[in-house]
Amino acid sequence: MNQIEKVSIALQPNVYSTFRALNNTVSFALGEYVDNSLQSYLNNKDILHKIEPNYKLEVRINIDWEKRTITIIDNAAGINTKSYQKAFEPAHIPIDKTGLNEFGMGMKTASVWLADNWCVYTKALGEKVERYVEFDLKKVIKENKEELFVTLSDKPINEHYTKIVLSNLSDQAPSVNQMDKIRRHLSSFYRKFIRNNEIDIYVNDELLSHPEYEILTAPYYKTPDKEDVYWKKEIDFELGDYKAKGFIAILKTMQQAANGIALMRRGRIIEEKYFPPTLCGQVGSPRYKRIFGEIELEGFEVSFNKNKFRDEENLEVFISGLKDELTNAEFDLYGQAENYRQRAKEEITKIAKGITKSLKKAIKPRELTKRMQEAEMKIDDTQHTKKSEESILSASTISTHSDSFQLNGEDYTIKVDLVQEEMSDKLYSVVMEKSENLFDTENNKTVVCKINLAHSFFTHFDIFKKSNNYHPIVSVFKALALAEIMAPNRGTTNASNIRLLFNNYINH
Repeated sequence: MNQIEKVSIALQPNVYSTFRALNNTVSFALGEYVDNSLQSYLNNKDILHKIEPNYKLEVRINIDWEKRTITIIDNAAGINTKSYQKAFEPAHIPIDKTGLNEFGMGMKTASVWLADNWCVYTKALGEKVERYVEFDLKKVIKENKEELFVTLSDKPINEHYTKIVLSNLSDQAPSVNQMDKIRRHLSSFYRKFIRNNEIDIYVNDELLSHPEYEILTAPYYKTPDKEDVYWKKEIDFELGDYKAKGFIAILKTMQQAANGIALMRRGRIIEEKYFPPTLCGQVGSPRYKRIFGEIELEGFEVSFNKNKFRDEENLEVFISGLKDELTNAEFDLYGQAENYRQRAKEEITKIAKGITKSLKKAIKPRELTKRMQEAEMKIDDTQHTKKSEESILSASTISTHSDSFQLNGEDYTIKVDLVQEEMSDKLYSVVMEKSENLFDTENNKTVVCKINLAHSFFTHFDIFKKSNNYHPIVSVFKALALAEIMAPNRGTTNASNIRLLFNNYINH
């Protein structure tokens, strides 16, 4: 039963070359592998947790630009004997078509789209062998191959995994500059599974986290003096054979990256940013910028590469039917999104007066003079400054985040390293790092901003209690770091003096 020596790839070999012309994106192609891993996990969820009580699905996607390879590894249940033959035969529709791998095309088309060569190692749960098969596109076409040989190796019965290696990558393979976008898309596609703590997805060893956006809490725009309302509407709607379940809400602040409705099917994002005019209004309108949500749809078919819904007309009619749910007189989310204006002028004036009142109480002129003198003395102590700078620069990173951008023909990465260094009185440091990453091009520059979370600044103010409380100040340091690095391009010399002075004044 376990002795599979060949697998069919029954398809006219020259058809494989047409896969390269498919309308696809890197994120959706890589998503096909995650779909297969997820479905393997969902099909075997009970037994996996029975064998390993602390089991959690893990998918790792690693891209090596020097070797020109992409490796996808999971710890799902593997491809068993019963499914193995079908797994490599294109368009072999699974008996159960309600899962994430409903078309039986994902792995094959994605692999050919991304690479000339690919191989699969898989060890099924409860079986004693690992199966290995390799696909060479040029060889398959040249030799009119319709079968691939399978190599078997003995393995412990309780091991379970699948490893796919793509090599000789095509022109459609991801570049270094696409990585942040790929991470954003994959974390969005699988947000439901990530949020439910069912899967960990790593892209080049960086764990993906699901996007969370703050929802507006404010009075109804027609009654600004009344109580605050939490502007989120739960959706549970049916129209004929179609069903929708999820939520639509108003963003606390307008965000281009967050607006729009994410349309899901079987727990996975199909259309990440959907803007039906009947709900979201015209492009650029307040409603367009504020409305967001997640809706799980049933009854709609999707394209075979799962990047759009096929019946667009019925989808538009169905989504339009949700408008009545949002324009209810008792909960007019539609009107609130269009007409709410954040903070009236009177409220901002009140806040400004409160700030100046607090500042007057905070410190007296004599005390400020003394503090400034102390700070100046510390600045003149070059030994102390050097030692303190070195301690924060050499501090171990607790957590890190990177963003990439292009400017004047050069690639930049701004890297924020969060550290805990009690021996340093510096709040943040900035350094231009020469990347040792073999995959980076010679034009890539990495700006590292280290923020010292052990600094007294963070313990002095009660506001710093949760991770979200840190976002505004981290954004400020990030901007200061970029300003310091970019200032010499505009003729500024010794731009780092601003940071050195700031780090001393903030302590006093």
